[in-house]
Amino acid sequence: MKDYVLAVDAYLAVIQYLPQQEPQLLSGIGRVFLQIGDIKTAEKYFQDVEKVTQKLDGLQGKTMVLMNRAFLHLGQNNFAEAHRFFTEILRIEPSNAVANNNAAVCLLYLGRLKDSVRQLEAMVQRQPRHCLHESALFNLTTMYELESSRSTQKKQALLEAVAGREGDSFNTQCLKLA
Repeated sequence: MKDYVLAVDAYLAVIQYLPQQEPQLLSGIGRVFLQIGDIKTAEKYFQDVEKVTQKLDGLQGKTMVLMNRAFLHLGQNNFAEAHRFFTEILRIEPSNAVANNNAAVCLLYLGRLKDSVRQLEAMVQRQPRHCLHESALFNLTTMYELESSRSTQKKQALLEAVAGREGDSFNTQCLKLA
């Protein structure tokens, strides 16, 4: 509903009840500030995440920090650095669909359309169950439109792949067939 102040207040309230989720919630607050273009405040929350995750073991905290850094660079239109962080996430967690999708978008903005298409196609083929979601498919169909005069056939093939897995409840508007 675009009530960002309320969203941040809700995140802060939840931190009081679920302190074990603090890193994830602080990351969420940082992303809210990125959405409204307040890079400095987003960076402050992402730094808080880094402080909190230093106490944690495991890859989840490291992945979260890398993802926040990548999104921060995206917010600053620094696509090369954002891509570097998304790629680092994929080394740790190759099946991370968010990092994969965003890395492909970075490649597009870096003028590497064919690499971008290859990355998203590989992701969708490798893990169709987890990666046939609207944002990845919207990005892939947009790239098809930029890449080829055969975009309609490629989109039709995506529709067939989605229909075989998702059924009638899937929002096909993301395929931009109309």
